[in-house]
Amino acid sequence: MRSTKSRACTFFFSYFIVQAAIVPPITYGEQELFVSPAVTVRYDTEPGTYYQLQVKRDSDWKNVGFAVRGTGRPVTGLYPSGEYRVISPANQWMMVWADEFDGNDLNYNNWEKEENNYGGGNNERQAYRTDQKYCFVKDGILNLAVYRDPHTTSDGKTQPYSSARIRTQRRGDWQYGRFEVRAKMPNGQGIWPAVWMLPTDSKYGGWAAGGEIDIIESRGSAVSETTGAIHFGGGWPRNTYLSHSYTFPAQDAAEAFHLYALEWNADEIKWSVDGKLCKTRRKDEWFSERAKNNPTAPFDQPFHLIVNVAVDGRFFENTDQRADLLPPDAFPQLLKIDYIRVYQWAE
Repeated sequence: MRSTKSRACTFFFSYFIVQAAIVPPITYGEQELFVSPAVTVRYDTEPGTYYQLQVKRDSDWKNVGFAVRGTGRPVTGLYPSGEYRVISPANQWMMVWADEFDGNDLNYNNWEKEENNYGGGNNERQAYRTDQKYCFVKDGILNLAVYRDPHTTSDGKTQPYSSARIRTQRRGDWQYGRFEVRAKMPNGQGIWPAVWMLPTDSKYGGWAAGGEIDIIESRGSAVSETTGAIHFGGGWPRNTYLSHSYTFPAQDAAEAFHLYALEWNADEIKWSVDGKLCKTRRKDEWFSERAKNNPTAPFDQPFHLIVNVAVDGRFFENTDQRADLLPPDAFPQLLKIDYIRVYQWAE
């Protein structure tokens, strides 16, 4: 093992070549079965250290999969034959999860669809449904669609709109990190797209005692700006929140894709849009009613991602926006997401 230095980042890496002989095709009946050569790659880890497997392609080293946080146990995998190395960078962000939405359907290893007809606690007027019509992947883009489709549940509850809500809970949960979302908002009045986070186990109690982090919230037709927030304190109604807004200097949230990012650590949470810092919240601005002597609570636990599009509700109080005023041909209203990427900091 040796070390090299590149600017401010330090890399420790193990280098090894693993090759396998070409296996001839196997004939079975009338059909030939072609078997590609493969190798087992194994490397040791230290707890808390991040490792990135790389393969040599021509003269360049390319990442294989995502970075892995060491546990003290070896990591083993089966890969095509080739030249591999493992690097352990320091003082930089390491990608640990991503969805590029390159397939033909939602990746259910990453996401779960939710079904809910009860307005999200905000007097919203949509039913979250699992039909592909409301959540689909097309041409490398995730689409969450709102239709004026009434839906009635078995208890007689009817909502006049249908939409989608998906989450990574138990499929992707992170304590701290950098979260990037490249997205384009809908612009219909009363339409409420959001990318946000909730605690996976809510150690400090129910909403909002366990915390909530809003990366993106777009307020209907007010697409000249985007908003973000944190919710904390006690359980409802003893909760409180801090919010902010950012005004786009040129193309608005519905005219173009923008890169929204959130950086979160024990001491602060920062929002940025297209590389420009919008807001920083520090730990002395939040608190947990259940852990008053813990200055980082409630934002010191694993959280998961949620993406949804709501309709109307309390977010539009003190505005004259209402989805019922949209003409029929304004639907579907689409939230489009190019990718979501998650990074964690390698010390």
